Amino acid sequence: MSEPILCRALLFDLDGTLVDSAPDLWRAMNHVLALHDQPALPLERVRHLVGHGARALLARGLLGDLAEPPVDDPRFEAAVTSFLDYYRDHLTDHSPTFPQVVEVLERLSDQGFAMAVVTNKPENLSHAMLEQLHLSRFFPVVVGGESLPKRKPDPLPLWHALDALGIPPALGVMIGDSETDLLAARNAALPVILCSYGYNRGQDVRELHPEHVMDHFGQLPEFLHLSRETRIPSSCLN
Repeated sequence: MSEPILCRALLFDLDGTLVDSAPDLWRAMNHVLALHDQPALPLERVRHLVGHGARALLARGLLGDLAEPPVDDPRFEAAVTSFLDYYRDHLTDHSPTFPQVVEVLERLSDQGFAMAVVTNKPENLSHAMLEQLHLSRFFPVVVGGESLPKRKPDPLPLWHALDALGIPPALGVMIGDSETDLLAARNAALPVILCSYGYNRGQDVRELHPEHVMDHFGQLPEFLHLSRETRIPSSCLN
């Protein structure tokens, strides 16, 4: 087993990492499909489409698994509005935190780790979800898909979150569930821990070669070692 990661700041993905949000995203997707007289999708297919934000999710649900959001298409924009309106009203109806999330976050917070959420979900929905699931107290920083000019897998959201936490990049780690999270971490020169239970289009996250894979959230603390540094360690500058 690899050594624990020396770090001080933990950057968490939201959907598929902290929260099993697929059931409510699935219901919102099928609501829009019904409005467009298209057949409903099964839950497992929607699980494989999550991870790049609401617009990408809806484009794939309406137009095919590899579709990108259309540009300047009023019908698609109306569908996005319908999706978000429905989803906003049913954000956590059937979307619990994964087992042990609250207990582990409490433990990590007590140990002194700084924590942020970095997600491609819209920031306002992310805040609302965290509030409804009583997780907001752990995350003074939340970076959503529209918070900055670029989103994951670009490194900008990760660097922005670390800057807001006041922690240098050399002491950060990304914790997610998908190739998007891994690529964002690699682009930001951060180590990454991936969970095997999340949303990664059915691909085994071990094939992506993260520093660690956790099969349940309770494993996370064993992969982390708190750095007492508040600056970049000299060893990282050599």
